[in-house]
Amino acid sequence: MAPQRGLMLMLALLFAVHLPAQTLKDVQAAQHVQAGRNAEKAGDFEKAAGEYRAALKLKPESADTWAALGHDLYLMKNDEEAIPAFQLALKRKPDLQAANLFLGMAYLRTNQYAKAVPPLKKAIALNPRELKAYISLSIAYLEMGREVDAATVLQKADVLFPKNTEVLYSLGKTYTKLMGKSYGQMALDDPDSYRFHQVLGYSYEVRRDYPNAQAEYLKALEKAPNPYFPGLHYSLGTSYWLEGKWEQAVEQFQAELAITPNDPLTTWKLGDTLLFERKYEEARPYLLQAIKEDPNLGQADRDMGKLLIQTGHAEEALPYLKKVVQLAPQEASVHFLLAQVYRKTGNTTELRAELETFQKLKREEADRRTKHPDTSNMGGMEAANERPEEEESLDDLK
Repeated sequence: MAPQRGLMLMLALLFAVHLPAQTLKDVQAAQHVQAGRNAEKAGDFEKAAGEYRAALKLKPESADTWAALGHDLYLMKNDEEAIPAFQLALKRKPDLQAANLFLGMAYLRTNQYAKAVPPLKKAIALNPRELKAYISLSIAYLEMGREVDAATVLQKADVLFPKNTEVLYSLGKTYTKLMGKSYGQMALDDPDSYRFHQVLGYSYEVRRDYPNAQAEYLKALEKAPNPYFPGLHYSLGTSYWLEGKWEQAVEQFQAELAITPNDPLTTWKLGDTLLFERKYEEARPYLLQAIKEDPNLGQADRDMGKLLIQTGHAEEALPYLKKVVQLAPQEASVHFLLAQVYRKTGNTTELRAELETFQKLKREEADRRTKHPDTSNMGGMEAANERPEEEESLDDLK
């Protein structure tokens, strides 16, 4: 046993003599890196950055350590030092996904929008599921006045991350900015064109200034290339419809259908107007046609259910109303209509359940309007396609 121990000791001494000096630096650098990671876990990013700096003095070629230092500096909002740290990391290892992402975000935070684009695009190429990269790249494009590029990026993100609030918010902001830019250019290029009057009419309409909206829509019709131009009668009819001028609304919707006979929104709004006037037999074919043309247009199904309730066929309304619940479960009005059906059919259990749902959704809607008075019923059907109606009253169910 003794000779074997002696051989092992000799080999160890020989290895120590020939151990390269760099290996000791590697060990020490690794210790600093590990200390940096431990500090990060504890939330002490300043200490972590100090440890990474110490490691880099020993091993300045470590791309991962430069990236880790840059990340901690970014978290401390020290972009001035974070940016060169990320640059040094990517110089050594260009395909570091996180370094590309945070370099782009650091450029964005320092208003260097053009410089942000290449690393953010690279981050997406390296990881197509990186949501932050899509959002950040769209912001860079928006700030550079490249709204179309921003919209393209966000449309891709919308496919990958459906119903994501950040993506939808950014898309809405981008479309609004693009629309404003286009309309501003239109005003400069041709302020008396039919399209400009149409846009101006819509701007009055969203502010509920219906008389001025109608005046602009009439000017648009007057200046259109021909009286059969699609969309203009629909716009004018909608402003009448929103104001409750039913006779004028019917006239314009019929004129629009003569030009575009298969437009589901026009068809539904015509049926809705006739339903409001209690012209049930006239309304029925338009509502059924709108449902056929667009099976996802919940307003048409809801109105068809309402028509059946009002004409004494409450039970037949159920399939239409249940479909609306599937399309728009947060739409309060459909639960009120379902409560009417269950009252008429004597189903007290379902009646109570629907009334509770209706009251809960109305409270939530009131809370949203209090906190965000400029927003529509975000949980329900598209507010732009809703005319003001009389408030539902629980007395109607007594």
